[in-house]
Order: sequence, then C-alpha cells, then structure tokens
Amino acid sequence: MSKSECNIFEIWEDYKASLYLFILKRVEDQDTAKDILQEVLLKSYQYCTKGKEVLYLKSWLYKIAQNTMIDHFKKAGKLESINLDLIDEENNPSLIGEASEYIRVLLKLLPEKYALPLQLYDLEDMEQKDIAEKLNLSLSNTKSRIQRGRVKLKERFLECCAVAFDENGEMISFDIKPYCKELQAEKQKLEKRY
Repeated sequence: MSKSECNIFEIWEDYKASLYLFILKRVEDQDTAKDILQEVLLKSYQYCTKGKEVLYLKSWLYKIAQNTMIDHFKKAGKLESINLDLIDEENNPSLIGEASEYIRVLLKLLPEKYALPLQLYDLEDMEQKDIAEKLNLSLSNTKSRIQRGRVKLKERFLECCAVAFDENGEMISFDIKPYCKELQAEKQKLEKRY
C-alpha cells in the first residue's frame, strides 16, 4: 500500500463513525467518547499540518484513538479499568474489532446449518455438547458444522472485505468492498448511530 497524503478533513468523514464506536465500547460513556473523538481529530490534524504522509491511514487513526484513550484513563487515575487489548502492541485490536462488527451480518448469509452452530459456539460461548443437544445433532456432526461454518464465514469475509496482513499474519488494513451490499448497509447503520 502506498503512502497517503495526510489531509485529515478529507478522510475524517470516512472514519469518524467507526472510531466513535471503537472508543465508546471501551469508555462506555457517550460524552467521554465524543470528547476523546474530538481529541483524536485535533491530534491527527496537528500531525497533518506538518505536511507529513501516513502509511495505512486507518490503522494510524486507530492508534491515535488508542493512545488518546490510554492518556484519558491515566489522567483519570483509572488505567486499570481500560480494556487491556488497547495496550497490546503485538496486534491491532482496532481493526479486528471493526471487522468483527460485521461478523453477525456475514453469519446470516451462511446456510443456517452452519451459521447456527458457529454462532452458538463462537459468539455465545456454548459448549459443543450443549449445541449438539440443542440442535439434536451428534457431537461429531456439531464439530464438523462449526469447522465448515468457519471456513464458509472466512470465504464470505474475504469475498466482501479487502483485508491486508503483515508478515506476522496480523491484520493491518480492513475495508468493505463497494459491491458487498449487505455489509455496506450495516456500515451505514453503524454510522447513523453516531
């Protein structure tokens, strides 16, 4: 991916809604989330006014949001209450978090025989034996459907999303492809909430 010229006002509209949701999930207070979002805009604007370029604009904005939240919790003396994934430098929870917003929508696009066991196991933390009992399946059939469901979900995800990974396999960029109507609709719903 090439470097992008850092013009924050051109890119802010594309990212402010997802950044707000990302922040709100971690601070659980709308006013605080809005304050932090404004601070992210200010910090990114100050950086951009220096005429610098940014590689991976989206990741860069989420990193600023992470650091701003950490600063907020430090000032408030509540650093222990922050979600620890913010401090983990090894992965990019912001992108994973954003991508996971769309998993439930993608699950609905799978055949129910795969979607339901996968949802119960991965999203609702049900034991496989309990899923088998609930769906009147054998345990081996349940395990098989969960595995096949994951494969099918990954195929749909890659079909609908443009994703880039670094050499360690960590997600470094994520975008919804324009022709994926279901996820574009979900994105618009999420943006309207802001």
